[in-house]
Amino acid sequence: MIIDKVLLDSSAVAFSVDTNETDIPMPNLLKAAIIQLGVSIDTAAGSARAAFVSTGSYIEQEYQLAKQEASEWLANGKDEAAIPSSVSDHMAMFGVGAEASATEIVATAEQWEQALATIRSARLGGKSAVRSAETIEAAEQAAQAAIAQLKAIRPPEGSL
Repeated sequence: MIIDKVLLDSSAVAFSVDTNETDIPMPNLLKAAIIQLGVSIDTAAGSARAAFVSTGSYIEQEYQLAKQEASEWLANGKDEAAIPSSVSDHMAMFGVGAEASATEIVATAEQWEQALATIRSARLGGKSAVRSAETIEAAEQAAQAAIAQLKAIRPPEGSL
């Protein structure tokens, strides 16, 4: 494994260390590998999350707001004279009625929330397995398994 950065002591750092061709003590290498592999898992989790939302900044917050508005509108009697903007925007985009739009918004948000929980579980479980590893090879295997699991988490075709 190539480790980007290994802390040797409080003031010395080695960069681009090949774990097979170094005399740096194993505890230092393992600690650095665990950090680097954790970042790789976090990056894979970010890609998994991104697969569930449109690209752009603050899209997740937009989804949360739309869900809140749609849920409240549905719970408060579906007043046709007080359709929230998130619901009317959905109506215009997809050509469906207010109730169908609100229901779709809520269902989409719930899919997103379930995906977040699944991604979080895979991410934290993977990082835990990496941290528990006693060798660099075991840490790499744990990270690869977690990353593969995260890469498999994608929305069903045609959803969201």
